[in-house]
Amino acid sequence: MRIWGVEKNRFLRLVFFLCAAVLISGCGKKVIGPSSAGTVSSGSTAVKRSVVRVARAQIGKPYKWGGASPKEGFDCSGLVWWVYRRHGIDVPRVSWQQKNAGKPVHRSRIQAGDIVLFRIPGGGKSLHTGIYSGNGHSFIHSPKSGHHVREESMEKNYWRKYYIGARRVIK
Repeated sequence: MRIWGVEKNRFLRLVFFLCAAVLISGCGKKVIGPSSAGTVSSGSTAVKRSVVRVARAQIGKPYKWGGASPKEGFDCSGLVWWVYRRHGIDVPRVSWQQKNAGKPVHRSRIQAGDIVLFRIPGGGKSLHTGIYSGNGHSFIHSPKSGHHVREESMEKNYWRKYYIGARRVIK
């Protein structure tokens, strides 16, 4: 059978490849401009605590490149996107856009529920994102292939070295 002049199996592989390419574009892209997502005025400590609680509930879920749900697993930006979306807060899906979501926050003023960003080594312009938990300078993130969502201290030398900023999307 042919679809638009292309063999059916070849057509289906092409459609699958294009869909996969869109889904796996989560982490590791160059920043090209500001995001349209702004700071949400949901406004309370309760929302911030809920964001952290929902993120913490994902601890143990597998890393999956392009993943953005508990069922399939998460990449770093997929976790951030999914948690905020559960709270009705619109943040971009990919890390390079999350870098411009909301308002910038100085490291000394980070609060639970803020997005934290890191420029990881060996990845060119790659970015890594997570959600600050406020628990002794910890954040919740989905680190990399073969690992699971976890909470980790930003005071570890590795994370201190590659930290580049934080963004507040909840007032």
